[in-house]
Amino acid sequence: MKIVSAEIYSATIRLSERHNTKTGWRPIILKLTTDEGLTGIGEVGLAYGAAHHGGVGALRDFVEGFVIGMDPFEREKIFDTLTRQTFWGGACGPIVNGAMSAIDIACWDIIGKALDMPVWKLLGGKVNDNLRTYASQTQFGWNDGMDPCGSVEEYAAAAMRAVDEGYDAIKVDPVMIDTEKKIQPPLSLKGALTREIVDRTVDRMTAIREAIGPDIDIILELHSLTSITGGQRLVEALEHLDLFMVEEAVNYNSALPARVLKQRMPSTRMTGGERIFTRWQFREYLEDGAFDMVQPDFCLVGGITEGKKVCDMAHIYEVTVQGHVCGTPISTAAALHVEASIPNFEIHEHHIYSTLEGNRNICLQDLQPVKGRFAVPDGPGLGVELNEEFMRKHSNVITLS
Repeated sequence: MKIVSAEIYSATIRLSERHNTKTGWRPIILKLTTDEGLTGIGEVGLAYGAAHHGGVGALRDFVEGFVIGMDPFEREKIFDTLTRQTFWGGACGPIVNGAMSAIDIACWDIIGKALDMPVWKLLGGKVNDNLRTYASQTQFGWNDGMDPCGSVEEYAAAAMRAVDEGYDAIKVDPVMIDTEKKIQPPLSLKGALTREIVDRTVDRMTAIREAIGPDIDIILELHSLTSITGGQRLVEALEHLDLFMVEEAVNYNSALPARVLKQRMPSTRMTGGERIFTRWQFREYLEDGAFDMVQPDFCLVGGITEGKKVCDMAHIYEVTVQGHVCGTPISTAAALHVEASIPNFEIHEHHIYSTLEGNRNICLQDLQPVKGRFAVPDGPGLGVELNEEFMRKHSNVITLS
């Protein structure tokens, strides 16, 4: 079997009628076709942020220059070719590894279809089913408009909406938005932090805990906006709330800040990983004991193949896994298949973007949890199919052969 052609969907999608942004949602989807007529889909995990064009360019260069003509079953050979022969694949980063991830995931989809098996079965079978799931980014209201929260009452109400849907865990960033519902300037969140920011964060988080009660888990999301000093100060101020995890309290320019913060606060459960790429970068964090849970994004880390290796390596250190999911249903499916097949699964992330209409239309299957639990797709391959009619309306389609 050989890959003979590809289509890259470079999309701009408005997530909902009330979601008003300048750039919209910008997924990068790959469709590979083989000489036997089988197709597979993958995603570059850069739908958010400001790297869309880089992801499209890298994906085109890699597919056109190296992948067409290769056997999709030879995943390791494809990964090694892209690592060794593209020059830039020998380093780590979201553009290069995002493109490699899309290719790898599309190959897994083809392999599953060829063998008439879901990816989770090819990964070794289910260890987990009915996966525990949390509502992610409730600071945006947990509604169809992504309405930013400002007051403590709004933070509490958003958390309660998620709990009322059946979630027993939520994730919230209480620092990124000010009381006027504007995004904070990043530099204002570095260093020791002002008393105003600390008090506002404590008030918001306390209101959430009082609203949802003691039995719902809370993940504190900091998006790497804080540094060691500020992250420590916030976590110490929130100790009375019994946080489940603290995510991205420092930046990932090196593993040192995460190690230092964990050493200062050994009893605080720390997590991160969406901006860490391949097993080579994760190794240092695991050896340092910086994380209690890792969050590889399977559409960025290097794909399902590389992501599974990261999960297995984490298991050696008794570190659990939650796949980072902030993408299309393809990203959700990739995470679910891996999470179902590993013994060190912790929890699944369901991002508010995944609940919005524009994102739910990208695939024919609408992957949504029921009462805070996720079933794993049982169809062959990823178990999701691209809604090509919808995507062609919203994409510049690049055809390669």
